[in-house]
Amino acid sequence: MSLEQKSKELKNLISSYDTEWFLGDLSGLMKNISDDRAKDQLGELSSPLRQLYYLGGLLISADPANGNDFQYSPEKWKEIVRLLNEIEKEYELVFSPKEDEHIDEEWQRIRMVAMPSFLSYFNQGPLNYEEQIINWINDLYTPLDEIIQQKTGLKTEDFIQFYKKIDALNQSNFQSVSNKGGVPRENWKSYTKLSAGVAEGVPDFIREMGEKNAPLFTFMSDHGIIQRFLPEELVTNTLSLESVKTILNILSCQRVESDFLYYTSTKPGNPLYDKPIIQIRENMFQVFEVKQVIHAIERFFESICSVGKESLNKLVTRKGKLLENRIVELFKVFFNDDFEVYTSFYIDGNEQDILFLWKKYAFIIEAKGYKLNEPFRDPNRAFVRIKQDFDACIGYGYKQAKRVQQQFIDQVPLKMEDKNGNVTKEIDTTKYENNYFSIIVNLHSFGQIQNDLSTLLEIEEDDVFPWAVKLDDLEVLLLTFKAKGKSKLSFVDFLLLRENLHGKLICSDELQVGGAFLQGRLSDKDIEQAEVIVLTPDLANIFDEQYRKGMGFKDENMLAEKKSGSHIFW
Repeated sequence: MSLEQKSKELKNLISSYDTEWFLGDLSGLMKNISDDRAKDQLGELSSPLRQLYYLGGLLISADPANGNDFQYSPEKWKEIVRLLNEIEKEYELVFSPKEDEHIDEEWQRIRMVAMPSFLSYFNQGPLNYEEQIINWINDLYTPLDEIIQQKTGLKTEDFIQFYKKIDALNQSNFQSVSNKGGVPRENWKSYTKLSAGVAEGVPDFIREMGEKNAPLFTFMSDHGIIQRFLPEELVTNTLSLESVKTILNILSCQRVESDFLYYTSTKPGNPLYDKPIIQIRENMFQVFEVKQVIHAIERFFESICSVGKESLNKLVTRKGKLLENRIVELFKVFFNDDFEVYTSFYIDGNEQDILFLWKKYAFIIEAKGYKLNEPFRDPNRAFVRIKQDFDACIGYGYKQAKRVQQQFIDQVPLKMEDKNGNVTKEIDTTKYENNYFSIIVNLHSFGQIQNDLSTLLEIEEDDVFPWAVKLDDLEVLLLTFKAKGKSKLSFVDFLLLRENLHGKLICSDELQVGGAFLQGRLSDKDIEQAEVIVLTPDLANIFDEQYRKGMGFKDENMLAEKKSGSHIFW
């Protein structure tokens, strides 16, 4: 059976389900991924989050007239899982050798780059926390409000308020059905098509218990009940009903039959990425995944601020400066004192981003806001595009950092200049002998080929690989080092260990490396003795655990509830 046939069969298979119930059930399953629960349904899925999103996208693009089922049998769910995994394997087969195809080192190298990049691009969702994206959107787009107002009549703050309100409502609804003494919202039964009844003839105390716990029992049968809302429920003193409806028109969709079929489709793509809110009835909506709402807002802002040369230039300039400022702020907060920082200086007429000096250590940092392009399906064409993107981002960042690093290697004075060639500062590099690190911070990760740079980055003999890290991962790592009371020198130890991993590492998420280090599950001895080091997703759980206690983000959501230790989050 071909990829197209399998995809059509899967879409037809799930099209029989009720929109509200099915999307709610998928949302509930997604909540269980990080906690390693619901293994009876999730245990055999190869990429649970993306596969559940794919199911949601297929349903939203299927004929709504067929959607009447409210429960799947174990047999039907097993068939859904089988098709999901077979579809993903079909994409992997794209990178397998064709009949009589000659396999040599270059063939293997191309696929070592193309295959993980392709699968990471389509299988891995955004790996960051909501505060990170909220703060980024606020700082990046508020200065561009004039553009946003022209297109929408609203400001950045209106969209952020909308997200925060929908997030708070979702949490409030969950608390009302999950806590003893919780009071569900008025007319809560109108938000579901299901009812949790009590059988006739049962003792009175059982009937009373059933009636008392009806909201909880209903939620257990229909997870989507807490994610449904009326537009009026999002209104605040500063967010009008008209504003709510304007944003809903931008971020919501309906179940309408369309051509969306393939796991990796982009035109048309999965509607739930850009429109994660579904209009399910005349005046009722259901959010598929709350966090995706803020990502959809960012995607929308970027699309409207990229129209026209003037707007695009404003966006690119603002994004580059904000990225540099964020990096500097993170290092200042982490190292706290006894540091010097220099930004936007020149070496021999070439602009450099950041030099951060702390005691006898030098951190040479280049900031890259490069946007990744969608990889081609054909391995050879994919390799060319991926390498071009990689060279323009990490490769160029390495060359920039190398100019400064060479001054430290040669132990010659580092003469910083302004753009006119005037020397503004001279650094004595002999103070930092063998204690300098090159770091490339980008907005979007290249996945495996970024985490192990040996595949694509050509470095000079006797040189060491830089540390390439996504901004959000850098923030999480530094905040967690600080929250766990790790010394500043332990971060230096991490960078030293990180240099030795290249050429041996298989890992798509930098936080797995950081998690392994923080938990003492990866040492220099481990690296020295191993030919290949394969890291697993569970190593990054330490950061989710810290987040539930309080990470230290600016304006961290529900921080008081986290610190209380008694709050259950949805």
